[in-house]
Amino acid sequence: MPQLVDAVYVKLFGYDATKRHFLPRQFGYEGAVPADLDALTLDHEQIQFRKAHLGNYLKRLVTGGYDGKMLSYLDFVGKIHTPKAGSKELNVPLVQMNALMGFVADALLGTIMNMPLDEVTKTQTAQAFNKLLWLQNDLIVRHYAA
Repeated sequence: MPQLVDAVYVKLFGYDATKRHFLPRQFGYEGAVPADLDALTLDHEQIQFRKAHLGNYLKRLVTGGYDGKMLSYLDFVGKIHTPKAGSKELNVPLVQMNALMGFVADALLGTIMNMPLDEVTKTQTAQAFNKLLWLQNDLIVRHYAA
């Protein structure tokens, strides 16, 4: 998980359009907030806090039980990236959320394809995660509807 989390953040930090969304204080974060994009680094305490959340999310995707509680959690993941939950300052545009989900899907599928599994298990695992990420994307998109 740590390598995948780091890869996601390196990608997001590669563009000012996505990096700027990490400046506002994340809900639950109590430490110092970076003053501007130049002060925002991958090692900043706030980014470490956010990386931990992404790591927990990914871990939950692969280890969690899929029940009503998980569905509520996946829905909250979509909502938390808008002013409707958490920080009122945080409003990640839908196009950027879609790009993030595409990157996460690609990284997860790449990981699955490189696992030492038989072809049937590898295919079924990839199909299952593909379906899961489509459901996650739907639960994200619904919070952007007017």
